[in-house]
Amino acid sequence: MKETRIYTISRETANIQKKSIEIPSSYKQLHIVMEIPEICRYMAFLIVRDATGNIRFQKLLGYGEQKLCIGSGPSDTTIGGVPGEIMPGEWQIIVGVFTEYVAQKLGEKRVEIKALLTDEPTEITEPMGNWCWLEEGKGLTLSSEKYNWNQVYRAGAGWFKGDFHTHTRLSDGKETVANAMKKADDSGLDFYVPTEHNLMHTGWRATSRCILPGIEVTTDKGHFNLFGITRLPSKLYEIVGHNGDSLVDGLVSQTMREAKKEQWLVSINHPFLTIWSWRYADTKLADIDCLEIINDPTYPDSPAANEATVRFFDVLWEDGHQITAVGGSDSHNLIDERYENAEYPSIAGDPGTYVYCEKLTPNNLVKSVKNGHTVVARFIKVIPAIQAGGKVYYPGECIDSADVEQISIHLDITGDAGFLDESGVPQVFLVKNMKHIPAVVKQTGDAGWAADVEFSFDREKWQWARMEVRGKDGMLLGVVNPIYFGRKVSVYTTFGEAAETCLEGAEYS
Repeated sequence: MKETRIYTISRETANIQKKSIEIPSSYKQLHIVMEIPEICRYMAFLIVRDATGNIRFQKLLGYGEQKLCIGSGPSDTTIGGVPGEIMPGEWQIIVGVFTEYVAQKLGEKRVEIKALLTDEPTEITEPMGNWCWLEEGKGLTLSSEKYNWNQVYRAGAGWFKGDFHTHTRLSDGKETVANAMKKADDSGLDFYVPTEHNLMHTGWRATSRCILPGIEVTTDKGHFNLFGITRLPSKLYEIVGHNGDSLVDGLVSQTMREAKKEQWLVSINHPFLTIWSWRYADTKLADIDCLEIINDPTYPDSPAANEATVRFFDVLWEDGHQITAVGGSDSHNLIDERYENAEYPSIAGDPGTYVYCEKLTPNNLVKSVKNGHTVVARFIKVIPAIQAGGKVYYPGECIDSADVEQISIHLDITGDAGFLDESGVPQVFLVKNMKHIPAVVKQTGDAGWAADVEFSFDREKWQWARMEVRGKDGMLLGVVNPIYFGRKVSVYTTFGEAAETCLEGAEYS
């Protein structure tokens, strides 16, 4: 049997279009061959629901061959699929589009996307791999037996490096999962968080790396990541289906509340990056766990946007919010590609986020990020040692009242001296309640430096302090998440209130 379904795409048509097909009992595999006009790539995605209503496939129709398969196991199921029985009955073949790209790319044109469905085998070029995460018969829901949240990937306590914002060919990345893992090897990553646009990975290939399930909720008013997801967010395709409507504001808020209930982490992506900036002004700051302080610094508009995010973070911390700084390469490109006028490639691990864990497990990773135990760095590794009153503290922690007058921070910095100015020494600052205080830096080797600061906190005030490392031409190389003391009743309760102050220009010294 061969059947074709046709979807007309234009500014007037619905964002999500559903067509049905009757699947006979003889099917052992379902093959889908997509025919997509080039202009529609990266704006269109496919969702397949089986006769029980469960999602059995989801993929952005971007890079790679669009010969897709749902099979009995992960080795004969294309990336983004849910392997298992092809039960007979009425299935839904759903094509959706991202309105932000329709408006940018399509204009007044009308084009067609075609889906050919058959049981005739086609070559499976991008299988899921050998690891399926999902609970059988539950659609896009992780199985606690197939995904072990307490599996130890690195024994012993330490600072583990990873990337919290990545893409593969499941959405609009150009790399296969196999190549993404090779690049993660080359970048020395201990953990990797795949965050595809409104899509979740259903499994992974064999790897020694900790793979933390994530997703990038993508709308035309901003993007946010969810880390440590256990299933597809319940309102996700309502959000996608109503891009541009006021209804979306409420759906985004509902999804953030759902994340809090499920103990997933909410992270706002590239909050000030041109057309992808965060424009949900009423977002409650209490609903946000993380913000990207450095997002793909090789993208032309990113350096200025990242600096704005640094200022924004300082405004938030000064206002008493304890939101964690993370980094994300947001890498979409192949290793040999460059953005226009970019000096460096966009690769996983640039920036890297270092997270302190007692041992590296998925659960510990989520908890440590929630607790703020992070350092974000590029080209260098920055390891802080914080002591107060004879006790050891980690970024994100609050200093005990008895220890506020004797705080010391030592930084061990290693990396490539080529990113420093002619002095060969990084610029290191203690940033304490908006004041930048230069630190003394000493060379400890050919590519090693140490910085030390000592200070105290006032017992009567809310205070915070973080460390910052810069290189040549003021390039931002590293940010250590703050330590805190005291409590403060925040003035700002929403993203928009704080952003207005930031964009007006925070007071620095």
